[in-house]
Amino acid sequence: MKKIILALATCSVLSLASANDTTINATMKLMQQGMDQINKGFMLNSKGDILQGITTLENSNAIFNNVDVAHFIKSQKVTVANNINKNLSEDLSALKTSVSNSEYSQATKQYAKVLNQCVACHTIIRGW
Repeated sequence: MKKIILALATCSVLSLASANDTTINATMKLMQQGMDQINKGFMLNSKGDILQGITTLENSNAIFNNVDVAHFIKSQKVTVANNINKNLSEDLSALKTSVSNSEYSQATKQYAKVLNQCVACHTIIRGW
């Protein structure tokens, strides 16, 4: 089911025929779902939930590799957005490694870095 949702979101992002706000909102909802699942996994000691949430975030973040982010944000912030995208990808990879190795203390530090990338984007790009 989640793969279907991700496929639909990717199609909506790539089409860009519909409103840009709809695309970015759909992607942000997927990212929120991933974060929620990771958090749930930490709270319920579920490695599977954490890894599933990471996969959802990786897929959502990858959408921005296939789309010109200038459609969503002001041109002077495109470089910042691309850097956040790259950093988030690296932080998710580190989080996945920590969880896969059952290094949960380290994983929580990596999760904080992932959350920090979300806040950075919302602060810089969205003016939060």
